[in-house]
Amino acid sequence: MSDRITSEGKETKKVEGKMYKKSKYNFLLETDDGFLLVYNSKTGAFAAVPGDLKGKVSVLIEDPSAGDREELLVQELSNGGFIVENQKDESGEVREIYENYKKDNLKNVLTLLASENCNFSCPYCFVYERRGFNMKPWVYDAVMKHIEKNIPENSQLKINWFGGEPTLSHNAIVDFMGKLNAFAGKKNIKLLYSMVTNGYLLDKKKFSEYLKLGLNMFQITLDGNEVSHDRTRCLVNGKGTFKVIWENLEKIKELPEYYDMAIRVNFLKGMEPEIDVLARKFADKFGKDERFNIYFRPVYDFKTTREDVCEVKENIYSLKEGIYKQMKYNLLSASLSGKIRTNTLLSNPVPRPVPAWCDTEKQNFYVVGADGKLFKCDSYIGNKEQAVGELTEEGDIRKYPGAYNWNKNVYEEPETAKCRDCRLLPICQGGCPRMRKEQKGTCYLSEEQLKFALLETHKFNLSLQSNKSKEIL
Repeated sequence: MSDRITSEGKETKKVEGKMYKKSKYNFLLETDDGFLLVYNSKTGAFAAVPGDLKGKVSVLIEDPSAGDREELLVQELSNGGFIVENQKDESGEVREIYENYKKDNLKNVLTLLASENCNFSCPYCFVYERRGFNMKPWVYDAVMKHIEKNIPENSQLKINWFGGEPTLSHNAIVDFMGKLNAFAGKKNIKLLYSMVTNGYLLDKKKFSEYLKLGLNMFQITLDGNEVSHDRTRCLVNGKGTFKVIWENLEKIKELPEYYDMAIRVNFLKGMEPEIDVLARKFADKFGKDERFNIYFRPVYDFKTTREDVCEVKENIYSLKEGIYKQMKYNLLSASLSGKIRTNTLLSNPVPRPVPAWCDTEKQNFYVVGADGKLFKCDSYIGNKEQAVGELTEEGDIRKYPGAYNWNKNVYEEPETAKCRDCRLLPICQGGCPRMRKEQKGTCYLSEEQLKFALLETHKFNLSLQSNKSKEIL
């Protein structure tokens, strides 16, 4: 959502003292309806400046030292990061945010593959091999020992449950969280739990057990409405799964407790009608419930050893096309619910600054395989050649010689030199580490796509204001 800069009822004063310069991370865009859109990628600030102010604002942003300056307007532009004090090193601050995140040992993250088996057979799955087993008991013990040795008191630890399909190991997950909760309570460690699940086995009973143990962040994936979903997200025996997942969500909604349920919708070419049906269905059933959020992502063409990806390959969008569709679908969902949920990075079309592209960037982050193998990127799980080490029974990390150095710094690598001067750097921090590793282009978003997102969001905001005015009349 954008904020509007207005001049109504504001006393103007000259600013004394502070000297400002324009931010290097600004984007200014004039609209056909007379507004000036201003966005800053370092702060995430986005505002729509009306016609009576846009000339003054654009001049002030371009040269903050020029002419008379209105104190309140300067303060607003400073608060948004559109103008900054002369001595400020913005590039240095963006890098510092990244490096602090990378080295921070007070906010730790581990992803645990509770099961490397799966009850689904999705043709586009990036898992290299279904190794077909649940996490072994000794691995749970080793993870606990690793936490006891390496996670300091008065810190934070987030455990991501992933797979395969983690709910295939429900009882083991519950047992582990019970033990970890007891340990964390003694050491004043704040625990956060999340789970990525296909939702098929996530009934109300299991969900309630998770909530009692502190697991309250979930992601479930749907592939459009029932027809398209059952075509690509079916059980290993070919049976559809949409109805069961939807019924589970309806039952979960009955619970009074707080939780965060993110519904990710994967889409391919030709799914527009199905997406429209699902978006309306979701808005009708869950749109007013703040615990539920829906967002859209194109199916990505990940390298995989599986041949059945060929079934959908011709319907996979290019990255550029997929980003445009993603924005359109997120705005469709927002229009149906009546608002953009600005508290989530997932569904907000306007990009927000990030400390790093993903958890992979943290030097103490690992994906722990069901057999104790360690990976840095979840898209490599099951591929032993991409393992960076293994967990010993004593909870220590045995690193593999010759493994790729995932600690490479985007601010030091020669191949990412162009990123360091890019105005989009604060919202991607150099892009996907896996893509950098594979020496592929890492630009997820272009300036052209950003401007499209700003324009479309502006139109959406105006339509909301218009509808509210009609309601008042």
